[in-house]
Amino acid sequence: MSDQEPIAVDGALYIEIQRFLFREAALLDHREYGAWLALTTEDIQYCVTAAVSRDAGANAVDYSIIDENLVGLKSRIDQISNPRLTRAENPPSMTRRVVSNIEAYHSKVPSEFSATSYLLAYRSRPSAPKGGFYVAERQDLLRKSGSDWRLARRSVRLDHIMLFDGALSTLL
Repeated sequence: MSDQEPIAVDGALYIEIQRFLFREAALLDHREYGAWLALTTEDIQYCVTAAVSRDAGANAVDYSIIDENLVGLKSRIDQISNPRLTRAENPPSMTRRVVSNIEAYHSKVPSEFSATSYLLAYRSRPSAPKGGFYVAERQDLLRKSGSDWRLARRSVRLDHIMLFDGALSTLL
């Protein structure tokens, strides 16, 4: 990373980025995976990590839960949206994502922007009627072409030592 501080986007660009992040969260909440996938780039990288802590004297270590490109994401979406292919999402989970604390900066590439956000995602399902929360920080790389925004990279760091239901079948 360079010695220069990142340059925050202006108010108008910030609103565009915020709207994009809110829109894509709503698409996922409504299980509109095809429309969400259309908001990604061909070279998308989507990663989710969580922490594992084995000893009180040692720092938690991140481990990868998901690390996929476009092909992997399409396969994951096929699986979670097709009731014949998965028990984890049959019947489908009910989710609600809250995206907050958005910070957006210019990148070295003029059409790219970095965005950091906090995510609180509630998920409930018949096998876990009380539901549970995923809490995370996300680092996104967004690309803008004209008025179109696309998600090129997403790195999600869950604030969890263990997943509340033992598996992650939800896109964050």
